[in-house]
Amino acid sequence: MLTTQARVAMHNRQPVKLVGDLYHIIDIKRVNGTGRMIATIKKIGLAEGKYEPIDVDIEYLERA
Repeated sequence: MLTTQARVAMHNRQPVKLVGDLYHIIDIKRVNGTGRMIATIKKIGLAEGKYEPIDVDIEYLERA
C-alpha cells in the first residue's frame, strides 16, 4: 500500500487487510535513517478489546 493511501485510510477510518483479517490504522510513523513507514494497526472484530495494537510495515497492508 502506498503511504498516501494509508494516510487516507487512517483519517477516514477505512479498514485495511493483512493476511485475510481486517484492521484499522491507528498511527503511521517513519523509521529513523530509512525510508520505511510503519503503521500501528488494531484488529477489527467482535472482541476488539482483547487485541493489542501491532506495528507493521505499510508495504504489507492492502485496501479492503
